[in-house]
Amino acid sequence: MTVSDFFNALTFCSIFAAVILALFFFVTIKGNRTGNKLLSLLLVLFCLQIIYSFTTSNYAFFNYMQWHKLLYLIKQTSFLTGPVIFIYVRSCLKQNENLKLSHIFHVAPFIGSLLFLLSYYTTRNNFVIWESGNLDLYFTILILFHNLTYIVLSILDIAASSKSSGLPFNTRYRSFPFVWLSTLLLGFIALWIVQLNAFAIIILAGKEDLCAYTTSIFALTVFLFITIVMILVLLKPEIYYAIEKYQGSGVDEASRKLYLQKLTDYMVNSKPYLNPDASLQSIANAISLSPRIVSQIINESCQSNIKSYINEYRVRESMRLLSDPAGAEKTVLEILYEVGFNSKSVFNYQFKKVTGVTPQEYRSKMSGDSPKEQISGSRRFAI
Repeated sequence: MTVSDFFNALTFCSIFAAVILALFFFVTIKGNRTGNKLLSLLLVLFCLQIIYSFTTSNYAFFNYMQWHKLLYLIKQTSFLTGPVIFIYVRSCLKQNENLKLSHIFHVAPFIGSLLFLLSYYTTRNNFVIWESGNLDLYFTILILFHNLTYIVLSILDIAASSKSSGLPFNTRYRSFPFVWLSTLLLGFIALWIVQLNAFAIIILAGKEDLCAYTTSIFALTVFLFITIVMILVLLKPEIYYAIEKYQGSGVDEASRKLYLQKLTDYMVNSKPYLNPDASLQSIANAISLSPRIVSQIINESCQSNIKSYINEYRVRESMRLLSDPAGAEKTVLEILYEVGFNSKSVFNYQFKKVTGVTPQEYRSKMSGDSPKEQISGSRRFAI
């Protein structure tokens, strides 16, 4: 088998795998349907980029010279890759977020590039991509910068969501969806680096003879990426099939409000959070509800998990103690242990997360102010 035959086989395998996987995500009707359709679209975009790379490579370009206008329009779909990944990341991090009209803003560069090229083509009977002067140079720079922007935005979104998850730093990135989204972004970054490599070699250095080399590396990277996605789909079906967490729980709206009030009364009056070992099981047992029901109430009514829910009550109690003149002789360390924390770093992080300031800053600022007024910024308490 020649190098050309191997490259052709690799390209067609990549296209076939992308199409099959895209169809799989598109027809999956359960779970995060918005996310599944976005992932399907993303694979179609990768497929189009493989086709463009193949048809303009040294292995095959002579068969597609008359199609360069259409092929260059296909290249502009690179403007969609970054936005689709960014919106997909958000759909995974926020399960209730659907596509919005405002998302059209993200496709503006793609639409703008198509309109420009269609106008540009009207003044030219023949169009050959590598004979278009600086046109391809400018578009490639724009595409690389555009995708890099969305890579950064996606990384920032994942980091912010991970930080607010309430999980310890050493475990937060091992949980789903952070592992999956990190894998997806790493694959996209690898593709971006290959595109940057091709840009440097072919356009800036003028080494058009290496076009086949860079194109084959691109196809290989996509192929490996799709293979990894297929393996993860088999090992982690929650990527496409997000089972409804509380489906069939049988808790209606009236019962939910009743349970929430029961939970709130217990937390306010009995203060179980002062015990460092307070847990979902112990709280559920105390109010005669199942842990599943308590977890559902906290998730749906307070938009929180049990750990963050307990910690916010601890922070609220620490705020009361820090603002109490009678307890001015107590150190911050004494107070954090008194309210149920057993780590100064965790206490400082949780306190600043709720109040926006450190415990010491809060104590110095309060000087007799009501702590209840200060906690109004906390988003999860339902009193």
